[in-house]
Amino acid sequence: MEELDKVYTGNENKEIELEFEGRKILIRVRELGWSEKNQILSQCFTYQTDGSVSFNFDRYFKLAISKIIVQAPWGETTNIFLNRIKPAFGALLEKLVPKAFEEVKANDFFAKGQNG
Repeated sequence: MEELDKVYTGNENKEIELEFEGRKILIRVRELGWSEKNQILSQCFTYQTDGSVSFNFDRYFKLAISKIIVQAPWGETTNIFLNRIKPAFGALLEKLVPKAFEEVKANDFFAKGQNG
């Protein structure tokens, strides 16, 4: 079943180094699984009575980053922490979060086939 091993997210946490304002910050991160990302996305939609739908990107990034970062010098990655950090540091953390939506057209999928 080695070929199926490639479809799973890694179980191991990975240590990465962020550089911010001349300092190196080591954190441990993990990958989000497909379903886990979808669950987070589902929590970020708001449906209005007029039929319109909005998406809260702030909520998406906060929920995702709090799941991705498993160990950091600041302790738990909470909303309080995320609300207080500098925008430049937030932009670094944002790079760890998978895009909420991929730009893929249906005809691209069929033209390329499933193997890309």
